[in-house]
Amino acid sequence: MITTLVFDFSRVVLFPKDVSYKGELNPLHKRLSQSSDYNFLEHFELNDPLLRYLQEFKGKYGLYIFTSGSIQDALEIRPQLEAVFEGIYSAEELGVRKRDPHSYLHFAKAIGRKPEEMVFIDDTLANVETARKAGIQSICYVSLEQLKADLGALLS
Repeated sequence: MITTLVFDFSRVVLFPKDVSYKGELNPLHKRLSQSSDYNFLEHFELNDPLLRYLQEFKGKYGLYIFTSGSIQDALEIRPQLEAVFEGIYSAEELGVRKRDPHSYLHFAKAIGRKPEEMVFIDDTLANVETARKAGIQSICYVSLEQLKADLGALLS
């Protein structure tokens, strides 16, 4: 039985405002934040439709973020994230790498869940496949509509 939904952060929960930017968000944030006039919200935006959708799951499922890097720690977005997610974990903080199946087992243990109770949602197919190797059902995020369909099928 699924009890927990786990989301990657970059390009699932957070997107660059420049839709033509295809690089990683953590290095972009790190580079931009060196400027004294840096405003996080001028460059990044939360996936508000996803966050609204996840409100339906609060109290029914555990909602977590398991990501890499530190962009999720930006003070400008923490209140919105903490209003939805029970916990936000970085692979680096746990001393693991998301490309290693053991990292997902370590994460599951850290939140007191079994892999078979979890669904992991990530935009990177390699991470989705790695989570599957750890025994976690996984969805490759493309759009909110696709997520609703895939998650609906898993949870029904």
